[in-house]
Amino acid sequence: MKDVLATQLLELSQLIRKARQQWLRERPDVPIGTVGVLKLIDEIGTGTGSGCHAKDLAERSGLDPSTVSRAVAAAVGQGLVERRIDSADRRASALALTAAGHELLGAAQEWFGDLLQHALADWPAAETERVSADLGRFLAAFSGVLDKNHHQEAAR
Repeated sequence: MKDVLATQLLELSQLIRKARQQWLRERPDVPIGTVGVLKLIDEIGTGTGSGCHAKDLAERSGLDPSTVSRAVAAAVGQGLVERRIDSADRRASALALTAAGHELLGAAQEWFGDLLQHALADWPAAETERVSADLGRFLAAFSGVLDKNHHQEAAR
């Protein structure tokens, strides 16, 4: 079973890569990585209420801080993200989406949602809900294993 799941996950990652390439063909002005950065900034910032710090973004994304810094600089340059003074620590800056960033994130979520809706159009609602719930559990478990391994490596 483990081998079948691993093969299916590899196939899923290839399909996601194809979907990202299709997005790029339709929206060549917006790299798909930018959408991922916007999504994380929005999630982290909403959770904290004070915006998102670059170090939190690097940790959650699993990317190198210098890569995150370049991605954030590009998003700021495109007017999608702004740097704000952190209300809790006035020496630090927090990242937040601009109105244009929210609009782009919403458009991307709608695009991917439509893609999924077409893919699942023939599925009964109960099956779609079950897959969604199971995938959520799997993602949480997989994330937990990766976080545990990351913390073990960092302790070395």
